[in-house]
Amino acid sequence: MSDLAIAPARAAEAFTAAELAARIPIPTRLPPRYDGQPLRHLSNSSYTLFLACPEAWRRKNLLGRRPAKTAAMTIGSRVDDAVTGYYEHWLAHGEPLTLDEVLDRYESTWSGRLEQDQQRQAVVFDELDEPTTREIGRQALTLTLNDVVPALGMPVAVQRRLEFTLAPGLQWSVVGYLDLETERFDPLAEEIVREVVDYKVKGGNAINQPTADRDPQAGLYLAGRWLERQPADRFLFAQVLRPGRKRKTFATSLVHTTRTIGQHRATLARIALAASQIDAYYQRFGPDRPWGFADPTSWKCAAQYCEHYLTCPGGAGL
Repeated sequence: MSDLAIAPARAAEAFTAAELAARIPIPTRLPPRYDGQPLRHLSNSSYTLFLACPEAWRRKNLLGRRPAKTAAMTIGSRVDDAVTGYYEHWLAHGEPLTLDEVLDRYESTWSGRLEQDQQRQAVVFDELDEPTTREIGRQALTLTLNDVVPALGMPVAVQRRLEFTLAPGLQWSVVGYLDLETERFDPLAEEIVREVVDYKVKGGNAINQPTADRDPQAGLYLAGRWLERQPADRFLFAQVLRPGRKRKTFATSLVHTTRTIGQHRATLARIALAASQIDAYYQRFGPDRPWGFADPTSWKCAAQYCEHYLTCPGGAGL
């Protein structure tokens, strides 16, 4: 069985990630998409969707049934855009934009970016109307710049594409975009700490420490940095928590997590296994027959979170 295309230097480990992943038969290619083009990548969102519900993965990737973008998703996208622009300016010019400049950009680009979203997929303002969505995004952005950004350190890269393969000769790769990579001096450790930062605007529960320590996105991105031979010390979830059913006012939360070399290996092995399972489902059921369903007790298997729930045999039934 083949080795990883990108493998870290062997230290004292009994096995490399390549040797562990090689125990799993990795498919050369992934199934073709709904438009006939081959699937070239697995991303964190694609990987986690398959883990949550193979049937939802099939409908989205093989049938092209993309879910509508909600008001909550729109808030997250626009805040992400604005914070990205803030750091891109900082890296390009050596100094950050002011809060007023960031907010002006946010307001001036809102309509254009919303139109771009609607051209790619439907946008549904469900629990929030558009003006309210826009204002919540503005408040979340203000809180991000005032309370979150000062704790993140100096930017090194923003929205950098991370890509690696699990074996030579594969016609697909694992891809991710790192919101932010930073360096800062830790006075307790008396050394420079390198972090991967992912900023989120959440209406539900905050990502807490136990969740962060199990989160596949943190594992994937830290494993990718490890494979690049420039490992990050930590992954940081930088969260702005908006008002809703869970809380009455805005709040922020910074949660760090780390991974061991053994956990990096486990992440790579899990991705390899997911690719193998995707191929097995496709070979067995094809693109038109149902794949495996989500756990019925999972948050994913509910009308609120799955647009296919009412017609899915594993959801509300037929």
